[in-house]
Amino acid sequence: MPRYIVVEGPIGVGKTTLVRRLSERFAARTVLEIFEENPFLASFYEDPSRYAFQTEMFFLLSRYRQQEDFTQTDLFSSAHVSDYLFVKCRLFAGLTLNDHELALYDRMYNILTTQVASPDVVVHLRAPVETLLGRIEKRGRDYEQNMDPAYLERLSGLYHNYFAHYEDAPLVDVDTSETNYAVDDDALDELVDLIGETWRDSLTEPSRDW
Repeated sequence: MPRYIVVEGPIGVGKTTLVRRLSERFAARTVLEIFEENPFLASFYEDPSRYAFQTEMFFLLSRYRQQEDFTQTDLFSSAHVSDYLFVKCRLFAGLTLNDHELALYDRMYNILTTQVASPDVVVHLRAPVETLLGRIEKRGRDYEQNMDPAYLERLSGLYHNYFAHYEDAPLVDVDTSETNYAVDDDALDELVDLIGETWRDSLTEPSRDW
């Protein structure tokens, strides 16, 4: 089985829930995004244009520090499951920053991204925006309740377009509209099997260099 799995997708799709279930199944360590520490996040949802740059720069440096700590451990001593790809930083920044801010942001991002470990398998979760909004409301994080549905729509489209052309690692694409991995053991079993098959298939494809 793969040693490093990343679960990605838009806000509210169920990444962290699935990561915790996979970590139990694989006896793996988790690498979870620490978004609560971002002091600009609540202000960003209220006034995106004013707080976007501070929010994205904080996330960039925070995620890089976490990835740095992660890669300094023995990556192959045990399995790891994470709830984000480092490229998430650039996807969100491209959505929220203006051209001048993005040019400055990219100078830092392009330096840091070369030092981040690559996953063995990526699991892309998706669901309709209405489903995402319902899950966001249900989990009840105060700072998310002012989220603009149009922003979430653009974010979902961005993830869809990105993974439609993704070739950096073996990819498993999952529609979670009718699936709750927190309680659905059968769905989890099917996904675990699919992750294993996708990983093993990638090892037998000589035309690809993962």
